[in-house]
Amino acid sequence: MHAAVTPLLKPAEAAEVLGVCEKTLQQCRARGLRYVTVTRGAIRYRADDLEAYIEANTCRSEPPKPKSGNTTSRSGVVDFAEALAQTTMKRRRR
Repeated sequence: MHAAVTPLLKPAEAAEVLGVCEKTLQQCRARGLRYVTVTRGAIRYRADDLEAYIEANTCRSEPPKPKSGNTTSRSGVVDFAEALAQTTMKRRRR
């Protein structure tokens, strides 16, 4: 008994799945998208490889990290005049 072969997608079909043009699809190959070379110049894609590429390149949102440092006020606005005054005062103490 032979295993069922998954149909291979042409570049135009794969590009449509990813929502990109064929030129961008070539760039995706350079960034790790797997493909099948059927004959010289005939490239095809497995649906599973497209899904794996999508999963590998999906960004996960993380809450923003709190900013550290003493030059930022609670509102997140930096008072550069105050920061400059603090650094100037530090230099004079030496």
